[in-house]
Amino acid sequence: MAALGGFDKPILHGLCTYGICAKAAIQTFTQGNGDALKNMAARFTSHVFPGETLIISLWKEGTKVQFSAKTLERGLEVIIGFVEFNEKAKL
Repeated sequence: MAALGGFDKPILHGLCTYGICAKAAIQTFTQGNGDALKNMAARFTSHVFPGETLIISLWKEGTKVQFSAKTLERGLEVIIGFVEFNEKAKL
């Protein structure tokens, strides 16, 4: 299947990368309370190979938490986006 997409080896599904970033934001800003998540959007900028390490950066910008992730192994940004939390979050 990877070859059909033009890859030499399998890639990690984008929703997995998306979920890893969501989990990082939820753990950092709501102490693990997933009910506080109101909205999330992202743009995939590259692919991730299974086994690669993601370095996730999170920062507050107004009422949103911005994030980006890059691979440790290739130093390549793979996703950028934002998360919004409801009143249960302590921003």
